[in-house]
Amino acid sequence: MNDIIRDELSRPTVFKNEQPLYFDYVPESLPEREEELRYLIRLFRDVIEERVGSTQSALITGKVGTGKTVMAKKFGEMLEERRGFNYVHVNCRKHNTGSLALIKVLKNYDKRFPSRGYSVEEMLRSLFNMLEVRDKYLIIGMDEIDFLINKSGPDILYNLSRMSDDTLGDYENRISVIYIARDPSFREQLDQSTQSTLRGNIINLNEYNQRELTSILKQRIKLAFNPNTVNTETIDLISDIASEWGNARFAIELLWKAGKKADSEGDETVVPEHVRWAKAEIHPYMRKELFTDMNKNHLMVLLSITQLLQNSNKAYVTTGEVEKNYKIICEGHNIKPRGYTQFWHYIQELNNMGVIDTSLSGKGKRGRTTQISLPDIPANMLKKEIQKHIEKQK
Repeated sequence: MNDIIRDELSRPTVFKNEQPLYFDYVPESLPEREEELRYLIRLFRDVIEERVGSTQSALITGKVGTGKTVMAKKFGEMLEERRGFNYVHVNCRKHNTGSLALIKVLKNYDKRFPSRGYSVEEMLRSLFNMLEVRDKYLIIGMDEIDFLINKSGPDILYNLSRMSDDTLGDYENRISVIYIARDPSFREQLDQSTQSTLRGNIINLNEYNQRELTSILKQRIKLAFNPNTVNTETIDLISDIASEWGNARFAIELLWKAGKKADSEGDETVVPEHVRWAKAEIHPYMRKELFTDMNKNHLMVLLSITQLLQNSNKAYVTTGEVEKNYKIICEGHNIKPRGYTQFWHYIQELNNMGVIDTSLSGKGKRGRTTQISLPDIPANMLKKEIQKHIEKQK
């Protein structure tokens, strides 16, 4: 085995450092998002300059791969370089209740803080105390806040936007928040007072065009690849393919996978043929991290949807059809199917992830029902990926 490892590590590679191609990498500069970053800084200017008594909130929205997360993290990195500031980034898909989100923040200051047993108000008081003792001002980045609210309700936003004198006690408010959401419609679930805290502080990130994707790719190539290993035609093809969705994540993953293919073939440069191979292997809505938070029932529901769409050649299927097929699939995998309430919850979560699209049927149909479709992703491709992950979970 050691000989195999030694043999593989001795092979030439087009890469000098693959880290800049990872989806959670934050580069030193943000090509094509500098103006939006400057606007975010302007929104928080009072917090940065005045500190005492100043808090702020902002909302960053945009489709998958438009740079929401990396912009918030970059802003956080820049703030932490200034004395007295902390930034904590919370993935609300993983920490999907208000309590879990606050515990994630608290453990940034005290890793021994208990994971249960405290109310939200008690956790906020503890957090205020930690910040005062350390003389720190905190910005929390709540990523995929729409997922948390659709799952657990909007109470966390009420708590963060309405920190009253009763909640604060003798502490000053040192907490500001950046909310990050794929779908801004979650605001409809908020009351007028909470909505007003975000009004005017919304940054919507448009999809990248081909020129902008080319700029991003050139930056990552310079950081990740050996000189002269990626030619211009390769960059043009990747940016052309990814511009259909405006998705920089997809473009970067195509680049990484094409580089891996070049290495496996023993080629010294990444050429368009490697990109075409990579395109056949991946799809912009089939990213690996989408499956990491899915349990077996998520996968069963999704498998039910793909089977129905593939077999019927229809654009939509109804929730009734999906639920009936879901129960049959569960029986075939020796899994106890969940009741309708939990089944509907899985549908909502898959919609929030962007894996499926849901809409109400037209008024002309009796008893309007929810229709389900796939967002520009072939059912057969998604079905194969689901089956791989089902096998992994056995």
